[in-house]
Amino acid sequence: MKLFGSKKARDEPKVRSYEKPKRGFRIANRMMADNTLAGNEAIYAAVSRIANTMAMMPIHLYKGYELQNRHPKELLLKHPNPNMTTFEFIRAMEAIRNTEGNAYALILEDHLGQPVRLDVLDPKRVQPVLHPETRELWYNITLDDNKQYPLPGFLVINVRHMSANGLRGVRPIDVLRGTLNYDAQIKNYSVAQLEGVNQGVFLKVPNTALNRDKTDYIVDRFLDAYAKSGQRVVVLEGGLEATPFSQSPIDAHVLEAERIMRNRVATVYNIPPHMLGDYSDATLTTAEQQMQEYLNLCIMPIVQQWEQELNRKLLTDAEIADGYAWRFDVTALLRADTNSRCAYYHSAVRDGYMRQNEIRAREGFPPDENGNELMVSRDLIPLRITIQNPELLLGNGTSATGKEETD
Repeated sequence: MKLFGSKKARDEPKVRSYEKPKRGFRIANRMMADNTLAGNEAIYAAVSRIANTMAMMPIHLYKGYELQNRHPKELLLKHPNPNMTTFEFIRAMEAIRNTEGNAYALILEDHLGQPVRLDVLDPKRVQPVLHPETRELWYNITLDDNKQYPLPGFLVINVRHMSANGLRGVRPIDVLRGTLNYDAQIKNYSVAQLEGVNQGVFLKVPNTALNRDKTDYIVDRFLDAYAKSGQRVVVLEGGLEATPFSQSPIDAHVLEAERIMRNRVATVYNIPPHMLGDYSDATLTTAEQQMQEYLNLCIMPIVQQWEQELNRKLLTDAEIADGYAWRFDVTALLRADTNSRCAYYHSAVRDGYMRQNEIRAREGFPPDENGNELMVSRDLIPLRITIQNPELLLGNGTSATGKEETD
């Protein structure tokens, strides 16, 4: 098997000369991401937040501004493979990307060169390389028999973290290695504290004419009675005094180290620290401001990468020229903020740039037969009527020329 085949134009599937995957071709998904996520609460929280956010946003294929509900490629992303929904596919890809730094999905095509299936790959089995002649990106995939299978770049969806060479993203776990080691040391220290003496009793024994044996006898009797009472109450005799004491099981420095660790994880993943439980520097007060910060710092760059990668890999040049494009519905993230959503829709209708049926579709309501017209304020009438009769905007019986109207 040759390392590279000759790659032809994407719109000419019949003349592609690379070897296609055999029937039943699969790659075992043996990623170590789960071990990393299970070992650190802050990283799990950051990765799960990003992955769930990306997966919950609707993604659709559009032609211009028209949603392509029945297009084969729209249906492909709704059912990427027999084992996953769109939600599970994107969430798995994001979980891998945010732990291993790179997430890959194999595009399986039919005999006409149309994508029919998307399979998530183990990033440890994928090696991006540049073709020695064309300098185009290819991927060498290691199979179970340890042989490498070369595939051209347009057959692999690749979303990655920051990359200095444009080939392989940096693993966030490697960036956080020092933080993770420090966190492990802090946890060991905390366990040692918990296993130490955190509460007890000061027992004051009279020092009048008591020898060592009598003192030990009194202490033993006290401990025996204290244990039998379930460490609740003991009757003291002969001038004995018992004073309970306790100490915090967690040192304040441990809590500060935990806060620093969460802050570092938030910095690496571009997540506001308050979204990982660190509220020490939180200055935003409203849920809308917090969500906007999260969108600007973290989610929008990921959305851009996904959209551009899907456009490059799942659409031909001819389809892109015809106006086809993949888009995430980012506005779906603001549905939890009822007041902001209502204010946005209210302005959109009154200012004439959104139809009522478009709003009803976003909110899951059926269309209304009178909801397909753009409206304008006065208060409110269809935009087409004001264009045909501009004098209606003036009111008070005055025509568009400024003359008073008569019956």
